[in-house]
Amino acid sequence: MDFHITAAEEALVLHVAALVRADRSPTDDDLADEMGDEVRPLLQSLLQKGWLVVGKERGLTLSVIARAAVSSR
Repeated sequence: MDFHITAAEEALVLHVAALVRADRSPTDDDLADEMGDEVRPLLQSLLQKGWLVVGKERGLTLSVIARAAVSSR
């Protein structure tokens, strides 16, 4: 896992974490509809860095390590 993320990536991780806490598992399309297509490269980067994982029905969620990092904030 790459712990070096940009401020924009961090904001997106926190947003996804809030959605997951609200019992939503957004897809990349859901987030693009909400935030614009410019979110897609950030999502791809976070997937490659190990912060996000694809869960059930293409929904995005935080990886185990990302959940620990977010909960310790």
